[in-house]
Amino acid sequence: MKQPTLSAFLMAIFILPFISLSLCADIYLYVDEKGNPHFSESKTNAKYRLLLRSDNNTKKGNFKNWKNKTYTNIHIPYNKRLQRKYHSLINREAKRNQLESAFVHAVITAESSYKVRAVSRAGAMGLMQLMPETAKRFHVTDPFNAQQNIAAGTRYLKILLAEFKTKELALAAYNAGEGTVRRYNNQIPPYPETKKYVKKVLDFYRYYKKH
Repeated sequence: MKQPTLSAFLMAIFILPFISLSLCADIYLYVDEKGNPHFSESKTNAKYRLLLRSDNNTKKGNFKNWKNKTYTNIHIPYNKRLQRKYHSLINREAKRNQLESAFVHAVITAESSYKVRAVSRAGAMGLMQLMPETAKRFHVTDPFNAQQNIAAGTRYLKILLAEFKTKELALAAYNAGEGTVRRYNNQIPPYPETKKYVKKVLDFYRYYKKH
């Protein structure tokens, strides 16, 4: 996946303060052909797509549950309240597992939108959407307990990053399974839902690194 240039991020730092990033603002993202990100509060043209939904926008989202190819009308929020609620826990477990907090926040945003009791049709549970076998692997007794869920999810991400070396491949394995990535010779599997999942999480990650 092509990474946006450093100059684009520096430009975004200067541009974003002039965009009202209040809790009542949706945030849209467009990445141009050179990999430069463009943020906006409105869908200026068809190339922009919703990155973060505001707290106060009551319109239901229609965001992909990338694990099981279904849609779950959950919000992808610019939600400071929920972020703050779990921020210290996320920081602690991220540090324990040598991960960036922004990366863990990005995974949680894409997986559950900070809904601690989220359950997918495939049976994934909690903030980091642990599958039953993953919960068992990391000795999770209550997947809806935020501490247990985040501890297990971050440990799993650490293992995936150690094996696959890049965030792209670690995310692909988190979504499609370790064995699937290995079968494709340590490449992102050619599944549309997995490719979209990886891109979405990395979009959130880049955003959270700057905010």
